Amino acid sequence: MSLAGRKKLIRTWHRRLGPIIGIQLFLWSLGGLYFSWVRMAEVRGEAEIARLEPENLKYENFLALIPEIIRNSDLPTVREIRLGKLLNVPVYRFIMDDQRAETYDAITGDRISPINRTTAIKVARHDFLPDAELRSVHRIKEHSGKYQGPIPAWCVTFEHWKAPAIYISVHTGEVTARRNVLWRVYDFLWRLHILDFDTGQDFNNWLIRLMSLLGLATIGSGYYLWYLTSLPTGTKRKKTGRKH
Repeated sequence: MSLAGRKKLIRTWHRRLGPIIGIQLFLWSLGGLYFSWVRMAEVRGEAEIARLEPENLKYENFLALIPEIIRNSDLPTVREIRLGKLLNVPVYRFIMDDQRAETYDAITGDRISPINRTTAIKVARHDFLPDAELRSVHRIKEHSGKYQGPIPAWCVTFEHWKAPAIYISVHTGEVTARRNVLWRVYDFLWRLHILDFDTGQDFNNWLIRLMSLLGLATIGSGYYLWYLTSLPTGTKRKKTGRKH
């Protein structure tokens, strides 16, 4: 193929690929700009988390007998037992897996779970530092793009410029996730960045592989076209003269 033919072919494909990959390159750059300028501490809402003293359980009177609680438990198996506090009340958390658990008062042995709406609001207020009005409370039974933690869970939101949402496990009463408007923007841009619109976690999906190849093809064709246009189109004739 002649030089002119190659130029025409590469130019044609470069123009066809440009509009397709150009949009994705813009989204990648936009996401990179947001990721580099917005601190992760702000995205995670760490400034709004109440700074609590580490739980000291040394002097608590744990009167409830663990073997007796396990015998009366509805869980088929107990794989882990956690000792902690729920709103300053010492509790036992019996864990079967990520989705099944039970919580008991470590003093009386009374079952606390499932956590009710009132307790969930108290836990959320205890966790959220700013003094903000309650906006909404609803129970989540299925996973979504915003929340992939243990279910069911309570979602408590507050009137605040960050539009925070605190997620509390119905089984354990623990805060399992914190979301805000900065996190939602981050999550949206991240999904566009890796082109996974389902879970936002698959970095090896076929779509991002295809766009990566198209991006390389566009850049490569551009450099190759630049190389072809820089080649000389002919040879200069040498001037000769005769001396008289």
